Amino acid sequence: MVDVEILPPEHEPRVHVAGARAPGWLGAGLAVMTVAAAFGVGFLAMFGRTLFAALVVRLVWPLIFSPYFTARVFGSERIVFWKILVVFLVVDLIARVFIRRELWPKK
Repeated sequence: MVDVEILPPEHEPRVHVAGARAPGWLGAGLAVMTVAAAFGVGFLAMFGRTLFAALVVRLVWPLIFSPYFTARVFGSERIVFWKILVVFLVVDLIARVFIRRELWPKK
């Protein structure tokens, strides 16, 4: 049988672990940086090829197409990186859906 002791509210139990301290602001900052690094690595693992392809297109586009054509396609004479990135992400998503459902036969 166990006896239960009910403590009054002013006597809250405290646990002390020898050598354990709160990390403070430096520890919190390092934890946030670790989470940000993990997010960045995951983002690059998922979208690294798409980011690279969008960057290549962003750099090569002015060498191939005129500013007039670029203005007709994208609405400005210079190509904007995020617009190319969105186009490539949509194309990548559509390609992944078709490949997973095997609508395109694999060779």
